[in-house]
Amino acid sequence: MKLKRYGLEAVAKILIFVGFLFVLFSWAASAYYLGPIGKFALFLVPLIFTCVLAVLLLVIRYRYTLFEGYPYLMSLPSLFYHIKERKGSDNRGIAFSMIFTVHALVIAFLGIMSLVLVVSIGSSIRSGMASVILYPYLLIIAILIVSVLLQYRRIYIRFVK
Repeated sequence: MKLKRYGLEAVAKILIFVGFLFVLFSWAASAYYLGPIGKFALFLVPLIFTCVLAVLLLVIRYRYTLFEGYPYLMSLPSLFYHIKERKGSDNRGIAFSMIFTVHALVIAFLGIMSLVLVVSIGSSIRSGMASVILYPYLLIIAILIVSVLLQYRRIYIRFVK
């Protein structure tokens, strides 16, 4: 299936920027905690999140190529396939592009999670406490899930209903 190609929504571009900004902050936090605790292992957290963000960014960048050449690799929500033909192929392309705003949303939340994890590990090691604060992590995951569902609802209302 060939789709008309559209750029990312402005919101998606902002979310990608925010995600990378938070990952950059997690690198800075790792460097900050390196002095007092001397643990290079803390750099693994932002490294892992940077790699995940890079993979997601590549998927977003080549979304049309991946979908058109290797549709079995894509895990698209079923609502894309429910977009009515009478709405036109242009709308299908717009909806397809909007779906990848969710990937940008995940990038932003992964950046936040990276920063929270580095700061909680670094501060717990610095203070001598061995516990990592999981409450902010669970809150971030809950907000991410609600945000993804709201984005899919927005697409559904615009193109299916």
